[in-house]
Amino acid sequence: MSRLLTLALGAWLVLPACANLPRAPTTPSEDPAFKQEEVPAPTGMVPTPPEPFVLRPGDVLSLRIISVTPFEVGRMSVDDLGTLYVPLVGAVQVGGVSLDVAEARIQEGLRRFDKYGIVSLSLVEPTGHQASVLGAVERPGIYPLGGPTRLSELLAKAGGTRVGERERAAELVEYGDLESTRLIRGGQALPISVPEALLGNPRHDVQVKSGDVLYVPALQGAAIAVYGDVREPRSIPWRKGLRLSEALAGAGGLVRNAADYGDVRVIRGPLSKPRVYRASVTDLISGNGTNVELARGDIVFVTSHWYYTTTDVIQRLIPLLSVGAAAAVSTQLQR
Repeated sequence: MSRLLTLALGAWLVLPACANLPRAPTTPSEDPAFKQEEVPAPTGMVPTPPEPFVLRPGDVLSLRIISVTPFEVGRMSVDDLGTLYVPLVGAVQVGGVSLDVAEARIQEGLRRFDKYGIVSLSLVEPTGHQASVLGAVERPGIYPLGGPTRLSELLAKAGGTRVGERERAAELVEYGDLESTRLIRGGQALPISVPEALLGNPRHDVQVKSGDVLYVPALQGAAIAVYGDVREPRSIPWRKGLRLSEALAGAGGLVRNAADYGDVRVIRGPLSKPRVYRASVTDLISGNGTNVELARGDIVFVTSHWYYTTTDVIQRLIPLLSVGAAAAVSTQLQR
């Protein structure tokens, strides 16, 4: 990886020092030489009323009959055909009906043996109502849907997307790409945006159905790498509208008395032909500069001295990138 990065970054060596670098545009679209692939925004779905809870194969129920000779059955499972086998009553078809309807059907069957008995049916485990959450979340797995469950609620059950890179059993665990997360139903990805769902948009925060799969990919290209003289060099989750100040804050801020507040480099685009800009935190603080909007995959590098050349920047970046710290850059190199 180190050799590959050295070759890819070699093009930077011919770039001039800080004084001749162009100012970072306020938005990526302001530079006509930079073209980023547009990702169409999901349109969402027409909101529908919550579907009523109906029993499905695998659901576990408990039965209580209040009578002169009461009795209880702690656990009964609905079989694959939607049938529930009840003592005294026998086979009762409950698949696809509500708990109240199932209770009434058992009550009707019981009348042949006990005219005064009262049936009470309860849901113990909604095993037949499950959705899966896979990928870069805190707790991937299969989750029961005990009632109407929205997409945002399902993601919360899994602990949300991972919010940082960390070592787990010698394996690099990457945080999740919320923008690329998809809800898959019947083998097809629904046209919904998870960030919009988390904002409460009813067109995107849809009701989850049994068998749905929520897949959260690892962040990879949707990240901003922040390195140099910051307190916590790291990758920052990218989202549309992310500003330079937010990325620097996410890396713990600049190192006081070491970082050059007037010389922050922004490296944009493929490393074989990058665009390199200069931004100034000093101007931003004083109100004389703009808070630059960052593009997907940008690298932000905070220099130590105003005379830092691009060669100096490269020499400091290569060892950082070579250990795989910037997933965004690695993705660009593989393309």
